[in-house]
Amino acid sequence: MKRFLFLSLLVSEVLCGCAGPGAGDTLRKIPVGLQLYSVRTDLEQDFYGTLRKVRDMGYAGVEFYGEYYGHTPVEVKAMCTELGLIPFSNHVPFQQMMDDLDRVIEENTVLGVQYIVFPYMDKPSRPGVDPERFKATVARIGEIGAKVRQAGFQLLYHNHDFEFVKLPDGTVGHDYIFSSNAPEDVQVELDVCWSDFAGFPAPELLRKYDGRVPVVHLKDYFLDGELSSDPYALIGISSENATQDAGKFEFRPLGEGGMDMRGVLQAASDCGARWLCVEQDEPTAQAADRFEGPRRSAEWLRKLGLI
Repeated sequence: MKRFLFLSLLVSEVLCGCAGPGAGDTLRKIPVGLQLYSVRTDLEQDFYGTLRKVRDMGYAGVEFYGEYYGHTPVEVKAMCTELGLIPFSNHVPFQQMMDDLDRVIEENTVLGVQYIVFPYMDKPSRPGVDPERFKATVARIGEIGAKVRQAGFQLLYHNHDFEFVKLPDGTVGHDYIFSSNAPEDVQVELDVCWSDFAGFPAPELLRKYDGRVPVVHLKDYFLDGELSSDPYALIGISSENATQDAGKFEFRPLGEGGMDMRGVLQAASDCGARWLCVEQDEPTAQAADRFEGPRRSAEWLRKLGLI
């Protein structure tokens, strides 16, 4: 009887350990930040108050997106310091990176970030639009990365889904960005939602770029049916070729979409990530405000012991 009870308890512990987001004890403790684009309208209305709410949700740091709504980098840095938030990264608009790098370096020196990020490519430079211009843009990104590194930062490239289009020789655009540049000049900020949407599972990519992914963008999503236009049109990012009846695409808080987010976190832990960065581009249709998604994501991560 005692043996039966022991085995029953053992099986129960195993099953409990495999269920839910808190499974296992192998996740490395990685600080978690929020990409402030998630709460951009609130930031515009009350910059300091929004930062305070982000801090109070449990986020250790923030990633900017190059917009400070009338505040100087000195003022923004002071706010973060007062609130105990680490400004670890900044997404700088593509054209500003290409045309005004000295100013980018100057502002981010004041902010005190560790990572400066290319958040996207302009449409004419994308691999599916003009492969040769894409290659030229990738070379320029490498040059910028070298200069950014000399200034004391690390350059990252943050993907969407369009980078995963193949070039004429069969090379995936996303691979070309990093195979064409030295790891010390250009590193990976993997947006796990967009890579997954493009058909490239995030855990596989994280392990592929082991040691080269200091920041992982955590983003979950729900997809119903097939999209006959690009997802940005359906979520309001662009009105180009929008077909609203093609399917449903919706960003979701972590653990509430269709991704294996627990597997993503394990891969991020294994590949040496230094920051996890939550982003929800748009709230769900039922959300009360833009804070709801980041708050629910923080609660889900708290169950894992990461916040």
